[in-house]
Amino acid sequence: MSERPGGGSPRAGAGSGRPAGGSPRAGAGSGQPGSGSPDAGAGSEARASGSNRWVQRGVALLLDAAAIVLFAYLGRGAHEGGRSAAEVLEVALPFLVARLVVAVLVRQSSTRLWPGGVVAWLVTWAGGLALRAALGGGTALPFVLVSLGVLGGLFLVWRLAWLIDRRVR
Repeated sequence: MSERPGGGSPRAGAGSGRPAGGSPRAGAGSGQPGSGSPDAGAGSEARASGSNRWVQRGVALLLDAAAIVLFAYLGRGAHEGGRSAAEVLEVALPFLVARLVVAVLVRQSSTRLWPGGVVAWLVTWAGGLALRAALGGGTALPFVLVSLGVLGGLFLVWRLAWLIDRRVR
């Protein structure tokens, strides 16, 4: 007879100490009848943890998008530009698209300061500048440096506040 990975025989319960389900966890527990597995709630905890991760990623994406729009709004006002929605969107759009790409590709917890926040900031910044250049927008050195600093500050300050809030709780 061939052995199963984990040492059990292919026949359910045949000398393996396992019930007919064949699962290594089935029947595990305190050994008392009806006690069940000590990990009985693990599946629901994993689902709750997974949905919490999605909520955190959504919050991070929304707060970063707000930071990008604020950056564009303040930048347009500082240079005697208009602050209409279309004018702000013209500046913000390449960075918003880049941040969406980060949300899809990066699996790190984006609410964390490191590495998630730093990765989100730098990839959004670099991707936004690349898209801006490809679309014919300005990429003068002062804009490159100011966008690096302002986006970095805006992306990381709310994550730092999040971190402090989590530690205080």
